[in-house]
Amino acid sequence: MSRPSRYVFLALALLLVVFPATIAKPGQPMNLKSDEPAYYLMALSLAHDRDLVCDVGDIRRLAVEFPYNLVNNLILMSADGWQTVYFGKPWLISLIAAPATALFGAGGFFATNMALLLAAVWMGALYLRRHNPEWLALLFSAGFFLLSNAFPYVFWMHTEVLCITGVTACLYLAFTEAPVGPALTRLGRAWERVWNDGTRPAFSAAALVAAAYNKPILALLGLPALVAVAGRGGRRRALSWLAGAAVGGLALCGTSLALSPTASAYLGVERQGVRVERFDQMPELPEPTPPDPMSGPRNAWNWIFRAPEIDARLLDNSRYFLIGRHTGLFLYAPFTLLALGLFLAYERRSGLRWLLLACLGGVALFFLTLIPFNWHGGGGFVGNRYFVNALPGFLFLVTRIAPAWLPVAGFALGGLFVGPLVFSPYGAIVPSPTLQAHTRNAPFQLFPLETSIQGNIPGYRGYGGTAGAFFFGRSDLFRPVGDALWVVGGKKVAITLRTLEPLRRPVFQVETVTAPNRVRIALDGAAKEPHFQSLEPGANVTRVALEPRERAPRIDWEGNRSWVYELTVRASSQAWHTEVVSTRNRRASREAAAGEPDGPGARVVPAWEQEELEMLVGAMVTYLGEEDELATDVFSVEWLEAQVPATLGPGATVQFHGRVRNTSSAVWRARGGSRVALAYHWLAPDGARLVWDGLRTLLPGDLPPGGVAEVSLEVEAPRRPGRYVLELDPVREQVAWFSDRRPGNTLRRDVEVVP
Repeated sequence: MSRPSRYVFLALALLLVVFPATIAKPGQPMNLKSDEPAYYLMALSLAHDRDLVCDVGDIRRLAVEFPYNLVNNLILMSADGWQTVYFGKPWLISLIAAPATALFGAGGFFATNMALLLAAVWMGALYLRRHNPEWLALLFSAGFFLLSNAFPYVFWMHTEVLCITGVTACLYLAFTEAPVGPALTRLGRAWERVWNDGTRPAFSAAALVAAAYNKPILALLGLPALVAVAGRGGRRRALSWLAGAAVGGLALCGTSLALSPTASAYLGVERQGVRVERFDQMPELPEPTPPDPMSGPRNAWNWIFRAPEIDARLLDNSRYFLIGRHTGLFLYAPFTLLALGLFLAYERRSGLRWLLLACLGGVALFFLTLIPFNWHGGGGFVGNRYFVNALPGFLFLVTRIAPAWLPVAGFALGGLFVGPLVFSPYGAIVPSPTLQAHTRNAPFQLFPLETSIQGNIPGYRGYGGTAGAFFFGRSDLFRPVGDALWVVGGKKVAITLRTLEPLRRPVFQVETVTAPNRVRIALDGAAKEPHFQSLEPGANVTRVALEPRERAPRIDWEGNRSWVYELTVRASSQAWHTEVVSTRNRRASREAAAGEPDGPGARVVPAWEQEELEMLVGAMVTYLGEEDELATDVFSVEWLEAQVPATLGPGATVQFHGRVRNTSSAVWRARGGSRVALAYHWLAPDGARLVWDGLRTLLPGDLPPGGVAEVSLEVEAPRRPGRYVLELDPVREQVAWFSDRRPGNTLRRDVEVVP
């Protein structure tokens, strides 16, 4: 590279390397995520104790920089039944980062990662300048690495950046030759004996081994490297490459055995993530268990030797791998798309690069089929955390970069998708903060949501409503409260609805807490938009029935079928809504909760049984079920037994045995917004209503016609002494009391409330 290029790169590199080391803790980030605790403490232990043993002294170091948050996932390992405890992650990145971590703490670890990533940028530019002007080569390489999800992983104390640099070094040394020139000094001649075109293959292999020691499947990328060196130097260079791999592997395993009881933290030992709650003592360790002869020690990586799982998930996950909202390769590394285009334009006849592309596909397929439930990396991932390790392979598909303005398009795509990650590398400060907050921006909403792994995506919440219906959505936009979904207003709220049966004409109850308000509710092409002009009871709630288009079922890996729909709600306005919710599955009026009874038997919910929820609410949506099911007559019951006590204390809550029979011709659903529950009313001896809406007793399960359910009925007595009538009465929630539809369904018992 020319002197101006070197100076420009050095200046920017110093800026990027120095600034992470200046962030004092506690500060961004204030907590340790995923597997960071082990890597961080390993670096400090290697710097100060020269070992990998985890003891109380190591735990105390957590309090220096991360005192305000519990550590939830410190990975430890043991080979002697947890008598001696070691850190349970590969130690190489911690060893490399140990000097800077000892000086600057976690910021020093980040600075080390940044230096490693910039080394990959430099090697990529040196490779590309063989075919392009050096400014273009450096621009493309910088965009490739820095405008990708590789950049956020600089700010993780993890192995990803080390693996990226190792793969880059392997392919760079294999795909290029050493510059030819005479050594003019004695030191230069000595260095030439170590570093020359004959030894570069060995260093290429050793660099890959450093990456594969953390992610073994990366060894597959050694195949095109070996073919490349053999193609230029024949058997001798190929043997040099293999020798470098052997020596590098033996060195890493030997060092690991010197520091711990195993050659790899993933094999031959029992591993466990533990929770650190106090900094002055060791965390609670697992109970020793004998190893399973089929799977080996607990949490070892024996799964990498099992057969792949190729099933119905592979097609969906492959699509998500490329363009998924949270995982898509082309979204989180847009220069890979340019690299593929340049490869097809100029190098499509290169067998070596086709082999490299096939190996990249093999790495992806490994994760998609060996761990189809966690192929994206989990642990609060940004983009695809596992595949980012293999990302440099795409750079080496490229030779000629033409037209020269092409990197400009890459930078524009980077601004669209990766910019939020680059400019807030520690995570954005947003409501319901999550490392995936960038997907709330407009471009990401155009890409598919990964429903196959949605439960593993932070920042989302799930809710199981009516039996067989499950809702998933962003936690900052909706909240399940009781049977309802509270959604914010002013924007479209998308919620994934998964059912075990296809939907034909589902019914939703829509309620508003502000008026005027328009609420548009849509389900896969079917939409309705009720207008609310008043908050008067009855005027602020309505029901809508929607007819979604037919969908084909999805088959999971166990062969179970489900149907996935997109439910969207958009309210034109919103307001703060507060509700006191009893832990006993009923709403309590704010007046009663405040101790202001509205009648002689009004119920006061004790503070320890309350949860006050407050949220900006645009609409409250409750799924009631299919329209034809709601129309069925379930309102017939036979009370077989009810052991009601004759006397109760004021405000006492009691449970007593009861048995009921479903004498209707329809199933009583035990879950959902329109479920059947057992409840009661308190009446005066003359029949006047005192407390109408009593505690609910849920059925143990769906009750078919003629079925009998044994339940423990829960009742709370009136607060004032006196004589009362307890009237047991089932209710179909959101529809009607049984006594309203068919008088005579109740069971009455006289009860005296005594001091």
